[in-house]
Amino acid sequence: MENLLNIKQVAFILKVHPLTVRRYIKEGGLKAVRIGGNVRIKESSLAEFNKDFSSTPSKKQTVKTTLTFSKVFTIDDPLFRLRGRGASVSLSS
Repeated sequence: MENLLNIKQVAFILKVHPLTVRRYIKEGGLKAVRIGGNVRIKESSLAEFNKDFSSTPSKKQTVKTTLTFSKVFTIDDPLFRLRGRGASVSLSS
């Protein structure tokens, strides 16, 4: 007999929120059965879903970003000329 997992167990395995697991089931990506009013997922269904889920690269894996700074802050910057109440910034040369 095959092991059946509940929503929380599957969420822990997939490292997602339990509501995300319910959404996967509702969309038809993850197959589940209802037993006595409780939703259960077969281990084989989870393995198949996880295989399909991990084989598609996500945008986070494919997009490379580089940070470029267009301006170097100097003593002439208006930010350093601000005056107000409280703590102040003083730059010594």
